[in-house]
Amino acid sequence: MKYMKERYPQAMFLRQDGEGGGIYHPSVLRTLEQITEVATSILKDADSGLIVFSGCGTSGRLAFMTARTFNKKLESVGKHGCFKYLIAGKDKALFTSQEAPEDDPICGKEMLQEICMNQRKVLFIGITCGLSAPYVAGQLDYCLKNLDVFTPVLLGFNPTNMARNNKIEKWNKTFSDVVSELQKAVSDGKAFILNPVVGPEPITGSSRMKSGSATKILLETIFVGAYTSSQNLTKSKWNPQNHLDIYRAICERVYSVDFSKKISHLIKLGAECLQKNGSIYYLGLDSIGIVGMIDASECPPTYSATLDDVRGFIEGGYTCFGNKEGDLKHLGKHFHISLEDFKTDIAPHLGEKDLVIILSTEGNLSQASFVQSLSCHKAVLAFKDCDIPQEKFDVVIRAQIDNDINLGSVVKDVVDGFRNMYCEMFTKWVCNAVTTGAHVMKGKVYQNSMVDLKVSNNKLYYRSVGIIQKFSNESRDESERYLLKSIYNTDNLSESHCSKTVADHIDVATPLERVVPRAMLAAILKCPISEAEKRLIQEPVIRTVISQTLNSVK
Repeated sequence: MKYMKERYPQAMFLRQDGEGGGIYHPSVLRTLEQITEVATSILKDADSGLIVFSGCGTSGRLAFMTARTFNKKLESVGKHGCFKYLIAGKDKALFTSQEAPEDDPICGKEMLQEICMNQRKVLFIGITCGLSAPYVAGQLDYCLKNLDVFTPVLLGFNPTNMARNNKIEKWNKTFSDVVSELQKAVSDGKAFILNPVVGPEPITGSSRMKSGSATKILLETIFVGAYTSSQNLTKSKWNPQNHLDIYRAICERVYSVDFSKKISHLIKLGAECLQKNGSIYYLGLDSIGIVGMIDASECPPTYSATLDDVRGFIEGGYTCFGNKEGDLKHLGKHFHISLEDFKTDIAPHLGEKDLVIILSTEGNLSQASFVQSLSCHKAVLAFKDCDIPQEKFDVVIRAQIDNDINLGSVVKDVVDGFRNMYCEMFTKWVCNAVTTGAHVMKGKVYQNSMVDLKVSNNKLYYRSVGIIQKFSNESRDESERYLLKSIYNTDNLSESHCSKTVADHIDVATPLERVVPRAMLAAILKCPISEAEKRLIQEPVIRTVISQTLNSVK
C-alpha cells in the first residue's frame, strides 16, 4: 500500500514539463477545452452526429462505460443517446481478453465504418495508453482520410516520439506513421492529441492502473463539461481544472491513512484466498458493479490468472449492463453475470478460501443479508450510511462523497448529477489495489514487472521479450529466441519456427501457461527449457524461483 500511495496521488496529478505535460499542464487543459467545444456542438443537437470511443482491453471497456454513462444522462432529459463504443473483439472482450483483433487495423477500420455509416459529423476518440494498438491505428488512419466527417482524437500517455514503430502485420504503416500524419491534422486544427504524462505505472506495463484511471478521468472531464454546456447548467465557462480537482481529492482520500488500513486488510484477504486457489468475487449494483467486472476481466492477461480467480456480478445482469450485443450467457459460464447466477452457480460452493466483496451506492445493501450468511470471507464498500452488521463482515469501507471529499468549486448541480461517476472512480482505485496487491503477494510480480503475463497479442509479445532481456542481460534477439524456445517447448528452433510471423507465435503461445517465466529462467541459467520447467514445478511461486535463480548466478 505504501508503494502505491506514494505513486498515485502525487505522481498522477503532478504538473510535469516536457511534451504533453501532466494532466494539469496548460497545453493539456487547453486541449481538454477544445475537445469539449467539439463535443458540445454535437450534444446540442444529438441527432446530428455521433461521439465514438474505441479501444482494446481496458481502454475498450472504459469506452463502453463512458458511452453508457452519458447516453443515460441524455436519455434522462429526453434526448437521443449519441454515444457509441467500439472494442476490439466486440462485446465478448468486455469480459475476457480477445487479443487477435487488437492487432488488426483493418478490423478496426471496418468496425468504425459500420457504426458511422451515413453520419455527417463524428467525434472519434481512439484510446491506446502506449500509442501502440493497431486496431486503433486503423481507425485513426480512416478518420484522417475522411476529415470532412471525422474529428479524430488520440488519447494516450506516451510522448508522440514513443509511439510504437514496429511493423503491423498485413498493413503498410506503423502506429508511429499514423501519429505523424495525425500531428499534421492537429496543426491544421482538424484533430487532437491528448497525451499527458502521468508517470510510470506501479506495475510496469500494467496500463489498467494509472493510465486506465487517467483515461476515465479525462473522458469524464470532457463530457461532463460538454453535457453541462449543452444543457446550460452553468453560466460560467467550463473549467476542466476544477473538475480534475475532484478526482485528485477522491484519490487522496482513497489513500488516506484511515482508508489505507482497511484496503490493506482487504488486499491481505484477497492474497490469502488466491494463494489457497480460492477466488475473489465482486457483487455490485449498476455502474459500481461494472467497475468490479472490469477489474476482474483485467487479471487474466496481466497476471496469467484463470477466469475463475476474480469474477464480477451485477444486479439485473445484462438488462442493467446495457451492452450492444445483449445477453451473452450462451458463450459459457464466465458470461453469466447476474446476482442470480452467482447465487445459483457460485454461492453453494464457497468456503474459507474465497472472498466476496459487495460494491454498492445504495443505503439498503440488498445483497448484504444474503452474503452475510455465506461461509467465506466478506467485505463491503458502500457510499451511503448503511445498517451493516459489522461483526458479519471482515472489512467494511464506508465512503460518503459529499462528507469525505472536498468537491471544490464545481457547480453543485453538476456534482449531484454525476455522483455515481465519482463513486466509480473511488471503487476503481480500491478494486485495482485489491487485485494488484493480491497477485503481487501471490508471486506474480518481480521487481514491479509482470513476469507471468500471457503472450497473447503483439504488445505483450514484445513486452515479454523486454522482460526476458531485462533480467537475463541477453541481447534483444537472443531474448526473443528464448521466448520462442519456451513457446515451442524446444531447445533447437527449426527454420520453420523462425520463419513464422509474430502472429503465428502468438497463436501458439496464447493458451500456454508460464511461457515467460520458463523463458526467463532458461535465459538466466543458459539451461534447457526442460530444466527451467522443472524448477517451476519444484517452486510454484514464480517470484521466489526467479529471485533464487538470480541470486545463484551472481
